[in-house]
Amino acid sequence: MSNQSTENLSRVEYAGSEGPRIDLNALYDDSDNAVVLLGVGNILLTDEGLGVHVINDLRRDYTFTPAISLVDGGTMGMELLTYMRGMKKILLIDAINGGEEPGTVYEFPHKELEQYFTEYISVHEVGMQDILRIRAIQEDPLEDAVVIGVEPLSLKVGFEPSEVVVKALPEVKARVIKTLESWGITCTPNL
Repeated sequence: MSNQSTENLSRVEYAGSEGPRIDLNALYDDSDNAVVLLGVGNILLTDEGLGVHVINDLRRDYTFTPAISLVDGGTMGMELLTYMRGMKKILLIDAINGGEEPGTVYEFPHKELEQYFTEYISVHEVGMQDILRIRAIQEDPLEDAVVIGVEPLSLKVGFEPSEVVVKALPEVKARVIKTLESWGITCTPNL
């Protein structure tokens, strides 16, 4: 009887240590990842979890053809790079401190992303620009990228967004669907 895991370890290279190196290529699925819909935020902090809530709603309410990657990025940092392998287009959903009234919906197309990363502050992370720059070094440039977000009212501990952000969610979802459709993705509501 053969032990499959032992056989696999015998082919793994070592990095000058006694233990095996982790083969990241074997850990992650390299299925078609051309379009990534990434929602980020901390769902424990009311409006900060906006991106994750939108991703979960869209995953439940729609079927996307061809298939896209819907990623609950939570508060991940560099780990997000694993979800971006082979990515051609990204749509990022996030809470954004832009200085406008709470509930204001923002949209930054690809050509305005530098403005998003320099003039506006993502509520929960400052590393997304660095992540996209590292990804750009590793792979071909993105064909398109869009950021859609909402000005938060509250970052207090709580599992649900504030009422003003909840009222903005239909517009956020409509903008997401419009962007995906402009990329050739059919967004079919689940009945």
